[in-house]
Amino acid sequence: MKTLTELIQNYQNGIPDSDSEILKRMEPLVKGYASRIHCMEREDSIQELYLTLLKTLPYLSSSSSEGECIRYMQTSVENRYRSLCRSCLSEPEKDDFDSCSVSLQAPDSFDDTYYDVTAYINSYPSDSVQRKILSMYFYQDKSDAQIARKLKLSRQYVNRMKKKLILRYISENK
Repeated sequence: MKTLTELIQNYQNGIPDSDSEILKRMEPLVKGYASRIHCMEREDSIQELYLTLLKTLPYLSSSSSEGECIRYMQTSVENRYRSLCRSCLSEPEKDDFDSCSVSLQAPDSFDDTYYDVTAYINSYPSDSVQRKILSMYFYQDKSDAQIARKLKLSRQYVNRMKKKLILRYISENK
């Protein structure tokens, strides 16, 4: 039975079936992590983790010890496991089309708030800081920090100015 470093060297020399032999050796690790991924089918998660192992093979050095190679592959599988779990947590749940119940509703009445906000923003001079702050906030969906960075102002000033301008808009349009 060949050692893992010999199999890695064979893989790098292009000997066929050396990659499948490496994957067979790492099967317990892959199946262990695949069984913990609950957001995917088990076979899909096994394939994802095997692909991760295959991607790590070119980076392994045959001069490294077997323990270093195993640790590198284990770390890459663990990182991919975490990535898959994180992506499943951040994705909103998707409902099955058949289980959805759709109710038809009349369209909402026309809302001209967009035009009011646009007119309010345009009431400021085109080169004014107020107009730039409101434009970036409403049209480009930028945060206070992003606006401050772009305009070279402090975040607190941008936040204070934005609140003041929005309150003024609300009081004018009651």
